[in-house]
Amino acid sequence: MFALSFQFPARRYHATPWGRAVNEAEVAWPPEPWRLLRALIAAHWRKGDHSDRSAENLQQLIDTLAETLPVYQLPTGGVHAHTRHYMPIGTVDKSTGRERTALVFDAFARLPEGQPLIVAWPEVTLEPELSRYATDLAASVGYLGRAESWTECTAHEEWSGTPNCVPLDQRESLERPADGKPIRLLVPLSPAKYREERKRLVAGLPPHSKRMQTLPERLVDALTLETGDYQAHAWSRPPASCEVIYSMAPEAALGVKSRRTSQRASRRQEKEPTVARFLVAGRPLPRVEDTIKIGELMRLAALSKFGWEKGRPKAPWQISGRDRESKPLKDPQHAHAFWLPEDADNDGWIDHISVFIAGGMDANVQRGLDRITRLWMPGKHDSQDRGPEIEVAEEWRLALEGFGTPEEFAEGAPIFGPSTRWRSATPFLASGHLKPAGHTREAHRLLRMRMQEAYQEGTEVSEFRQIEIGGTIRRPVHFHRFRSRGGERQHDAAGAFLRIAFPSPVPGPLAIGYGSHFGLGLFVPDDRSDDGQD
Repeated sequence: MFALSFQFPARRYHATPWGRAVNEAEVAWPPEPWRLLRALIAAHWRKGDHSDRSAENLQQLIDTLAETLPVYQLPTGGVHAHTRHYMPIGTVDKSTGRERTALVFDAFARLPEGQPLIVAWPEVTLEPELSRYATDLAASVGYLGRAESWTECTAHEEWSGTPNCVPLDQRESLERPADGKPIRLLVPLSPAKYREERKRLVAGLPPHSKRMQTLPERLVDALTLETGDYQAHAWSRPPASCEVIYSMAPEAALGVKSRRTSQRASRRQEKEPTVARFLVAGRPLPRVEDTIKIGELMRLAALSKFGWEKGRPKAPWQISGRDRESKPLKDPQHAHAFWLPEDADNDGWIDHISVFIAGGMDANVQRGLDRITRLWMPGKHDSQDRGPEIEVAEEWRLALEGFGTPEEFAEGAPIFGPSTRWRSATPFLASGHLKPAGHTREAHRLLRMRMQEAYQEGTEVSEFRQIEIGGTIRRPVHFHRFRSRGGERQHDAAGAFLRIAFPSPVPGPLAIGYGSHFGLGLFVPDDRSDDGQD
């Protein structure tokens, strides 16, 4: 048996079925065998080591996989979702003087976390050399479907799972065959059938027909052609393909409403979301020690989506944190945005960024945040091989996981609690002059100011020296503790790690002190009675 396992870090799969327009908001689910083999071909030509692996290796692999139909084990609980964008079309409406826009739908499958998509060819056993080639090729597949469908692909020589989507004549493989949903998938012809089909088509074409350009002799070359090539020559589907009916178990089908959506559907009009959570992708990811830098970059990215006027941001106060005169807001409850980088798996790298706006996110704010797709930061690289120090930009891709409330994100994001015990994830820095009792007294003062009537008497704050991140001990001095802009007064340059114990559970996010809007002074639930870090 040969199998491919696909993980989608952004939990999104974007792909439009053959013959459908993008604006129909349909999703090609599951990924068709035709699309899967094309992804392997693309990986060979874009990332393959051609000095070690030849085009003959590629042809042999594709011909082998095209001989039989694969089966699928699809994630359960996926959702058919979409976003809407109003794209400018370059003309102006004379009656209003505004630029005209066109409504564009971006459909995708939102997939559950931790469930891979498995595609298996039960009748295929690869020779050792071809198996090694397939393993290398699979690891080079960076996306499946559209380019924003980031994926991590792994090849397996054995797989013992139970499929939940199989060709119709194999329905006995399903756990609940009677309930199977029939779907049509585009699959490549076997090499022998393609030769027959090509011979038939060529015989019916007039001499020197341009359609011959889309009928190469080898199957692998037919799969390599662009979709636009087939469409330009009026093929209703690629001539090297056919449609096969699969039977898909009901639980593997994409739903139209997620748990999160249903929970807030009844109150959608009354309560605006307060959280937007993004997944961060890139190699390497940003370090936790650079939290404040990433928080500032996230704010700048959001400001850029609203534009500038005479050097001042046009973004609403929730994003800019400034009033109409462009002066910093003075709100003790801090209702404007917190840009909170997260290390959700505690491996030392920032893998998520949560935007928390206690005052709520209206439609305008949501549209701006939804448009953020990347962060970048100039950096310096020193290499003896490349001569003197040169500028190198670091860039990370972002994928919006969704909008909601802290309660709805708490399962995957520890910073949202709730908990009675909290500990520092990043250093706490005093926002005023340190007095006797130092950081613990300052933390009490800020908690009273932030929580007001919700502050609980009997709250305890203690200080400890170090934390462990990704197996490495870190002290406050290891973190970047200054804002990028100059001239800002900072009373505390050292910082400290704190524990806070409340008499009753408190929801997150909990971030206080200097730089807290950018990730400093951030706390996470502390469920351990003694973590050995004192």
